[in-house]
Amino acid sequence: MGSTPSAGFFIIKMEKPIYLFYGEEDFLIEEKINSLKSQIENPSLNVEVIDGDNYSPEYFAAALQTQPLLGGEKLVIVRDLKLTAENQDQFIPLIKNIPPQVKVVFQAETVDRRSKFYRLVSEQGEVLEFRSFAPWELDQLLDWIEAYVRRRGKIIVEGAARLLQEISGNNLRLLSGEIEKLLTFIGDRDQIREEDVLALASPGETSAFSLLDALREKDLKKALSVFQVLLRNREDLFQLLSLLATQYRLMLQIKSLSGREKDPGKIAKLVSGSPYFIKKCSERIDRFTQEELKQDLESLLEAGLKLKTGESQTVVFELLLAGLCGI
Repeated sequence: MGSTPSAGFFIIKMEKPIYLFYGEEDFLIEEKINSLKSQIENPSLNVEVIDGDNYSPEYFAAALQTQPLLGGEKLVIVRDLKLTAENQDQFIPLIKNIPPQVKVVFQAETVDRRSKFYRLVSEQGEVLEFRSFAPWELDQLLDWIEAYVRRRGKIIVEGAARLLQEISGNNLRLLSGEIEKLLTFIGDRDQIREEDVLALASPGETSAFSLLDALREKDLKKALSVFQVLLRNREDLFQLLSLLATQYRLMLQIKSLSGREKDPGKIAKLVSGSPYFIKKCSERIDRFTQEELKQDLESLLEAGLKLKTGESQTVVFELLLAGLCGI
């Protein structure tokens, strides 16, 4: 059956005839495909890549039937697979009869777990989903950074790993590039330190979570600046509004428990929230009163109605941010 690993590193021994790698974290998928390629003798001769946009049953069948050159095994990779109810029936007869000396990897962004194709690959091979780290999975992300550096024969101190994530964000492809720069920068030294990160790391992409951080600080200047970036990136404003409402409801719940419970883990169980967000919100909860948080939720509801009535979305959102920051 398929599994859903966190965005970590692991070696896949090519024991199955067929693999399906899918998910949003394309950097990790690329790592796993490269791991499989490294197990093929004469990869320049015996690795064949098919672009999903140019896929045809005839081309795929020919790739499966072509014998590996100079012995060993052959790896056929189908990238950017886009399955439909119709074209999956073209794959199924072919993957039921993969020659013993051939291995196949399908790479896709999404896949329907109910499809016949998914079930067949699960039965005959291995399915792995690669998802990005969620904002509350900071510890796992830091483990990934440390493991990546360790595989390159170096060490990154915990404070430096945390600082790198804070500066560069959660995008693994960007983080890997920053790590490579740091490895070059330290030369023969065996350890990446905080001062190295401060000297070299580049800021990552602005995310909706940066806006949440600014609002908890009641920093209107930063909130408006982040919002403009999100607007240029065509962020879905209704989804953004929903995320804000989730934060303010959570803060109101935390505020109602004020003085009775301080442990983020225990609060998370009481309010059915993420310990990550509980901790973030709890750090700034003293800046808000219960009445203020109730009014903020009313403002969010009103803003949602205005967005649906055709008013200028930019103006509505900027006025909302000003109100949430107490202006």
